[in-house]
Amino acid sequence: MDKFFQSIAGNLLDIESSLATLSLVFLAIVLTEIAVDFFSRQWRDYRETAANLGIGIVQEFINARLANVFAIAGLSLIATFSPLKLPINGWTIVLAVLIADFLYYWNHRAEHRIRLFWAHHSVHHSSTDFNLTVALRLSWVENFILWIFYIPMALLGFHPLLILIAVEIVGLYQVWIHNQKIGRLGILESILNTASNHRVHHGANLAYIDKNYGGILIIWDRLFGTYQAETEKVIYGLTKNIKTRNPIKINFIEYWRIASDWQRSKRIKDKFLSLFGPPEWNPQ
Repeated sequence: MDKFFQSIAGNLLDIESSLATLSLVFLAIVLTEIAVDFFSRQWRDYRETAANLGIGIVQEFINARLANVFAIAGLSLIATFSPLKLPINGWTIVLAVLIADFLYYWNHRAEHRIRLFWAHHSVHHSSTDFNLTVALRLSWVENFILWIFYIPMALLGFHPLLILIAVEIVGLYQVWIHNQKIGRLGILESILNTASNHRVHHGANLAYIDKNYGGILIIWDRLFGTYQAETEKVIYGLTKNIKTRNPIKINFIEYWRIASDWQRSKRIKDKFLSLFGPPEWNPQ
């Protein structure tokens, strides 16, 4: 068994290369879904699709050139303060993904409840259509901030690149769950984040708001009281939709709103809440 895990561990750079290849496979699936919808004349908001693809292309460029380098540098610095240095093998890769998935739950939950984090995460939720391209609709700012939630892994002795790879695996898993074509999957709904569970997460329905934060596993939501099954038709988008398909506006509109609320706030408390209060907070 140890030899098996050693064989799948390999070199971290080889794993990263494999994930890059997998990303291309997922992109091909995304483009296939677009083609199928087009030729079958199934309704789709193609302006939203175009916005999602545009946002995704820029986000991937920023990640590869800047954000990932920034994250590795930050995690490497933190790792110097840890007396632990875990070996890189199959067991630690599996453990890293499990811990990353657990930390993703809390990162994701913070993004929904702290306005400064919601400013970047709202980009992903702002589409009123829901299909595989929404998985590409990710903030250009997010990955400069995301790594701070995984500092505990660096302190536990995980290699910084392994941390990044584990986070990437959690993210790549979630590509396929952004669709309306796959129904409920029986017992898997209790264990994994599925398309049905994730449709709930993207719902603006009152019963669905701030539910199903899990990345790969939905058991975190069941453990911490944020699970909600899909019981009614999902209304996609925000509670107050932004009504724009301009990628720049989509990425920065919430920051503009925060700046406006900060300026309008008279009390120190209100200025603090404009940054760190819940997303629904408004200055008095």
